[in-house]
Amino acid sequence: MTEPLVSIIIPVYNVEKYLDKCLTTVVFQNYDNLQIILVDDGSTDNSLSICKRWSSKDERIEVYSKKNGGLSDARNYGLRYAKGEYISFVDSDDWISLNMISKMVSVFSENDVDMVTCQFITVNNGNAKLFFHQDKKLNIIDRKGMFKLLLEDNNMTSHVWRKMYKRNLIPKDVFEVGKNFEDILAMPILVSRCKKIACMNEGLYFYRTSNDKSIVNTISLRNIEDRFYALKKFTDTLINIEPKLKKFANRALAIKEIDIYRDLIDTRMIRNRESLSLIISLREDLREKNCRVLPGIAPKLFGYSIVSSKTLSILTYELLEKQNSLIKRGIRKFKSYVIKYKKRKAFNAKYLSGNNNLFVVLGVPDYGNLGDQALKFAEYNFIHNYFPDFKIVPVGLNDGDLIRNIKRKVKNKDIIAQQAGGNIGTLYPLIHNTQLSFLSSFKKDRVFVFPQTLYFKDDNEGEQYLKNTESIYRDMQHFLLFTRDKFSYNFAQKKLPEVDATLMPDMALSLTPRITDKRRNGVILLLRNDAEKTLSVRDLQVLLKNVKRNFKNNYIQSDTHIYFDNIDDNFAKNKIYELWDKISRSQLVITDRLHGMVFAALTNTPCIVLHSKSPKIQGVYEWIKNNKFIFLEDDINELSNMIKSALATSGCHFERKNIKEKFDQMAELINKL
Repeated sequence: MTEPLVSIIIPVYNVEKYLDKCLTTVVFQNYDNLQIILVDDGSTDNSLSICKRWSSKDERIEVYSKKNGGLSDARNYGLRYAKGEYISFVDSDDWISLNMISKMVSVFSENDVDMVTCQFITVNNGNAKLFFHQDKKLNIIDRKGMFKLLLEDNNMTSHVWRKMYKRNLIPKDVFEVGKNFEDILAMPILVSRCKKIACMNEGLYFYRTSNDKSIVNTISLRNIEDRFYALKKFTDTLINIEPKLKKFANRALAIKEIDIYRDLIDTRMIRNRESLSLIISLREDLREKNCRVLPGIAPKLFGYSIVSSKTLSILTYELLEKQNSLIKRGIRKFKSYVIKYKKRKAFNAKYLSGNNNLFVVLGVPDYGNLGDQALKFAEYNFIHNYFPDFKIVPVGLNDGDLIRNIKRKVKNKDIIAQQAGGNIGTLYPLIHNTQLSFLSSFKKDRVFVFPQTLYFKDDNEGEQYLKNTESIYRDMQHFLLFTRDKFSYNFAQKKLPEVDATLMPDMALSLTPRITDKRRNGVILLLRNDAEKTLSVRDLQVLLKNVKRNFKNNYIQSDTHIYFDNIDDNFAKNKIYELWDKISRSQLVITDRLHGMVFAALTNTPCIVLHSKSPKIQGVYEWIKNNKFIFLEDDINELSNMIKSALATSGCHFERKNIKEKFDQMAELINKL
């Protein structure tokens, strides 16, 4: 069966810094039948040259160059040349998952829908977060349901780039030229032509928010005016299409108009004569909608102040409504106190009642790094196996207010442990400082650190962090530091000479997944998008060329991070099991994640491991290098030979007798504290 053609339209304007990353992820999709349309919108940097270089290597890429007319004009221009059955838009400073197109086309083919959407991940200088998470993997809604979601502006946004469309449903020149926030203007028109829309929960689009040249990151009166215009027109168009949503739509618009008014105050543009016409328009529109019924701290007063007096509205906002206003700070403080009080009460009842021996684990994660989550569950197993008479007391990184309660309850026999991982040092300073603060409360108690990696930058900041760490460790009266790699062990021996340090395996190596006998197929890529990423765009291209050559389109991209936080243990376990299942169905894992390597070993899956910024991969590899199906790759240019060697391995079985012996030793050392 022939794959339907998908046209991907990428407007390009002065993005030479980001364009190669964007095009790499588009060109190397695990879906081949693509028409990739690059519309250079009068770039003054090297963007056009980069486009032409790519088109000379891939016949699917078409490059069009035009005078600068803005993003809307460039998208309209690209649509004129689009031949695909489906259309997708990608902004040239963003990038996409290597699975995005194939997954969206599959949703089209398996469901009778007119549009497919996915979630997106915001990326700001290495900090990656899923925009919105919901449990349902696929939600199919009608046009009215989509409009409701757009009005809520929470789960669903008006961005055109997180969606795929049927070409025959997109009208000519759908994007209004000469206006910013063109997505808001176009979305009701695009939705109006759909009967059913499929909403995927998976984050497949990576939205870069750190591009200072982006229009949305520019604060100006023109931008605020265009936003007001777009929101008004969006609402009018929507009401015309779905009259029954009028009340809901006007309420949503009023809330956004309040936000615009506040932006004018925050930027002090409200004091400029140039803002007068916009202020008058806002007041008139809010008066029509009786904005005094809006929710808020002082809705009637604030609403009345907007429609009556500019001076009073500024005063009301800055005193009552602004995020850092005295009243808001007071309310937030009171709410925080109530929440913490209830949490302490529940925590005491669950963990600190009775006379059990306590095994306190400080800094357990509730965030979406599945490697750290796996470490936590391995620690719990370790405690159950070696200290069965102790009650586990988990303390999250955000639970510092519970430390005082625990300190009062801790007895001589109780044990205090710090969460394992790679958080000691300057890679994750907030986590490091929080853990040091926790430890400093237990200077006279039996304390140890589950196997960690130490990494301090070789500069003044790193030196200061090291001094603080050494000072707190030195004050501990009964203290053990377990490191999981030789680099960290040698570093501790040299830089922390008064600390009793011992080399031990990564805790996750003790886990035992249940692996069913499945037919393995293809390769899974577990690649970073965070601060520890060291894989260059050029290296990524070499990697993907080799993957294409050896596996064609039989590969998927995933990660050991799910990009959102505040998850409970059951949810984390399910996500780990899902990832283990994906890995155990694959012929090969290629990863720059430490726990990508560990999970491959646990599931008896051949694995090629690439280096990251921290020495932890090399260090943990030493514990499992006797398993000949795990390959550590220093030279990306040798990847082709490494893939052949990995695929040639057979009878993969994770041997860890030495690891079990080390954990026995670790338990003995803890008992002697």
